[in-house]
Amino acid sequence: MRQAQHPNAIPILPFDHAGRLSYCLMTQIVEARPAATVIVLREGDPFEFLLLRRNDTVAFMAGSYVFPGGRVDPADHPEPGSVLPPHAFSDLSDAEEAAYRQAAVREVMEEANVAIAPADLAPLAHWVTPEIEIRRYDTRFFLARLPGGQDPRHDDGEMTALEWMSPKAAIRKFERRELLLPPPTWTTIRQLEKWSSIDEVFVWAQQRTVVRVMPGFVKTESVTMLTLPGDPLFPSIPGWEVPEETRFVLEGGARWQPLKP
Repeated sequence: MRQAQHPNAIPILPFDHAGRLSYCLMTQIVEARPAATVIVLREGDPFEFLLLRRNDTVAFMAGSYVFPGGRVDPADHPEPGSVLPPHAFSDLSDAEEAAYRQAAVREVMEEANVAIAPADLAPLAHWVTPEIEIRRYDTRFFLARLPGGQDPRHDDGEMTALEWMSPKAAIRKFERRELLLPPPTWTTIRQLEKWSSIDEVFVWAQQRTVVRVMPGFVKTESVTMLTLPGDPLFPSIPGWEVPEETRFVLEGGARWQPLKP
């Protein structure tokens, strides 16, 4: 772990996305661990994605509904000298991306019993946990179609439920307070809501610029809030599609409520 640059900073914390100076109230900043997430899509009205509910006993995002995924393990890295497909994430080497892809397909099988080939993953996004957190992940998001002949089911350990939802259904459930969604999951669902078919989603993913997004963190005596690029408190990033909600206020210690600025 490295030392924070300003351990005595006031509790309004902009974060670095392009070499800007970062601030943190913590005396130590934990390094973000590589991780991969997969949005598995199937035909529906107009399409559905697979969500898993995290066990209430786990340390990270307990009780939240998330896309399947997890950290990159040492065994996910290719052997030296392996012949690899060219990388699609511009900031990764062929070997680095191969490790993310292998972690993605391994986690989807472990958590949801779905077999997907690494080559069938399409890059979608890049999210990094804010530096204020003690568990941090540098996560690559991928898209994938549900292959035929699959029998998705959750693992009954780290996950306690599996559901297929359309973007509109997931948004309605969240607004009725029937589920918890982390900010990256909510933002991704809102982005998917714009499209009327799986083909349209993949065309959008192929054309969009993938940028590194690390939410900003704001804490006062009464409010704990995350901000996204494009918020009045957080300068935008070139290539980033600014979402409607760029703020997430923590409610009850567990629910991140999205808000428009």
